[in-house]
Amino acid sequence: MNLKSGAKYNHSMIENPGLLAEMRGNPASNFPAGKYNVKILDEDTTLYRSGKKGGLTIPGEEQNALGQWFTREAAESVAKVRIDSAVKAQWIDPKTGVLTGTSPIESTYAIKIPKGTTIYEGLVGYQGGHYLGGENCNQIFISEPWKINGVEP
Repeated sequence: MNLKSGAKYNHSMIENPGLLAEMRGNPASNFPAGKYNVKILDEDTTLYRSGKKGGLTIPGEEQNALGQWFTREAAESVAKVRIDSAVKAQWIDPKTGVLTGTSPIESTYAIKIPKGTTIYEGLVGYQGGHYLGGENCNQIFISEPWKINGVEP
């Protein structure tokens, strides 16, 4: 499913916010206007995520390969991940100015997501500055994939 800006969506923040608007952190806000589709995978699917290196090899760091945001294609470069997927190096709370997290891009992981998993897919939303996202950049949210049986980093 490759979504474009004119695509039809099952959910939007205005008309039908859906489950993502109610989850901790409001993941729906990472899609433009909160527009996304819900799909249950009908086959095992390989998705990709970029992040901290060592997620599969450093004891105690195994979960670095898993987060909740994925793409259907592997990253081509750090710059492409930062701009197209709108992944900031640092996340600052706009209300307090406090650093709330960092997102190092040191490695890309291929993750097997099992058949039957619910995914939420839409375009990448603008995150401020040069973190554009946009109409040619899809992202997939999976709630707590580390708790799903059959996920294989």
